[in-house]
Amino acid sequence: MTGPDGVPGGGVAAKPPRSRDAAASRQALLEAAQHLFGTRGFERTTVRDIGERAGVDAALIARYFGSKADLYVAAVAAERMDDQYPSEYEGLTQIVESMVTRVDRHGPGPILQALARSDTPDEIRMAAQARLARRMVEPLVAGMDGGGVDGASLRAEIAVSALVGVVLGRSLGWFDTLGSVPADEVTGLVVVALGRLTGAEPDGTG
Repeated sequence: MTGPDGVPGGGVAAKPPRSRDAAASRQALLEAAQHLFGTRGFERTTVRDIGERAGVDAALIARYFGSKADLYVAAVAAERMDDQYPSEYEGLTQIVESMVTRVDRHGPGPILQALARSDTPDEIRMAAQARLARRMVEPLVAGMDGGGVDGASLRAEIAVSALVGVVLGRSLGWFDTLGSVPADEVTGLVVVALGRLTGAEPDGTG
């Protein structure tokens, strides 16, 4: 038996899923996550809620972001991003200049906060660590590998850890002089110090 709409059993035909391209689906999930995480928090927001609000299959969260925690980090980070900052860094100088400038203007962002706070849920901390490694440690390792520097991974992790300490110390007022000098002076000194560790050239191309 069919109903007047031609559906067996006289039911109502299900609406076909909304057609989206990958970029639109990813953006919809990001915007939905920003809203829900902002109003409900991480624990009370489910991936199903995010998918329903975005109008796409919640399974796409795994495809585009990896996990709920990865999406959380991406969502809160996107709210603090600005077009002048690249999605990926190239070279030591660009990494140092970008981080010092951003933290000077906006304070420690969600990635640094997730790493520094003692009450950060483990899955968010792990996602933040992975993002920091992907955007900062890995480009430094690639540059050192290309230049034949030994112990690239350890050197890169020390360099990024030192940089995080510098920007947090400057932002949070740990030291008077560090917090009062111009950003370009801090950047120059950090690039020289970390350049020796990583084997980077003075212009940051290494």
